[in-house]
Amino acid sequence: MSKSAKSVLLYIILFGSMFLFGFIENIKGVSYPLIKTEFGISYEQQGVMVSLLAISYVAFCFIGGIIIGSLGVKKAFISGFVLMITGLISVFFMPGFWPVAVFLLVVFAGFGLFEVSSNALATQVFTKKAALLMSLLHFFYGVGASLSPRVSGAITLNISWRYLYLFSVPLVLLIFIPSLIARFPRSDEEQYGVKKAGFFTALKTPMVWVFSLGLGFMVAVELSSSNWGSLYFFDVYNLDPKTKGAAFISNFYILFTVSRLLSGFAIEKIGYLRSLFIGVIASIIILAIGFFLGANGIYVLPVLGFFTAILWPTIIATAMGYFKNDAPVMTSAIIVIGGALNSGVQYLMGLANRIAGPAWGYRSSVLYAVLAVIVLIILARGMRRPYANGAVPE
Repeated sequence: MSKSAKSVLLYIILFGSMFLFGFIENIKGVSYPLIKTEFGISYEQQGVMVSLLAISYVAFCFIGGIIIGSLGVKKAFISGFVLMITGLISVFFMPGFWPVAVFLLVVFAGFGLFEVSSNALATQVFTKKAALLMSLLHFFYGVGASLSPRVSGAITLNISWRYLYLFSVPLVLLIFIPSLIARFPRSDEEQYGVKKAGFFTALKTPMVWVFSLGLGFMVAVELSSSNWGSLYFFDVYNLDPKTKGAAFISNFYILFTVSRLLSGFAIEKIGYLRSLFIGVIASIIILAIGFFLGANGIYVLPVLGFFTAILWPTIIATAMGYFKNDAPVMTSAIIVIGGALNSGVQYLMGLANRIAGPAWGYRSSVLYAVLAVIVLIILARGMRRPYANGAVPE
């Protein structure tokens, strides 16, 4: 296989994997209510399951980072697919709620390994125009996430929700099999015996924590709309979540996906850090206007999706440029820490709703956007000093 053919295969694997990730993860929008109905579980039991799935995901992001640092990207990538396939098949046969939940934990463990390994692989493959290609990569996630609820809804009109997971297995195999035979890029350590940073070294690197804080706050602002927006308009303004709320979320993700497709070209011209500042400051302005307008803010706040869409791929691309050859391990650590921070922020948003009233969870996203700007200022100053291994920041 020629070098160009190998490169094309890796691009197909990356984009196809991200589509699958978005598609399979968002089966939950249809399957979770049906699981609750079939087994007659309480909201509390379902809440425990959802929390455990999130813990499984974050834990295996952490484990994936260790695997990447010690065994390489490919082993973490393949392990993620093995766990996903095992979980997807097993869910179909499980007789009760908790056995189903256990194997959904396995699926989400696969998601965690895949999350860090796919981004680590991207740092090795996207050596030029990283922000453009990272935006395009996550655009495929958005396509999968957009299609999944509609396809899942059509399938479950006549057959059990279990088939949603079973029918996903052939799709996974379409990417898994090429991944087995593909030759992943070799690290400098593998090629030249140069010892690279390990995962625990990354955790001791101050700039990793600065990047992680930025990523955590940015993702918290991004997810605030999908997690709290519909509830905010229902609890505060009594807008129907099945119509107005659903349209709000749909419009948010339409603009989000369009931005992922198109914004990379502008980011490459404007510059990575400058684009991050623009994205976060624009988010603050949109949030302020949307909340000021009250119920009519439901027509403004979806625009947030266009600007928050650029944040994840751009900050990861910035980290890639800064950490250079150590980027696979460093970005894995950033994703783990940032994901944990976001989980904590989402809890604080829920706490704000309980303590200050239902209006203030979503509104508190303004505070986290402001904190993201402060972190970006610190990040910009920190990047003036090249990384110890000689990286030159953007």
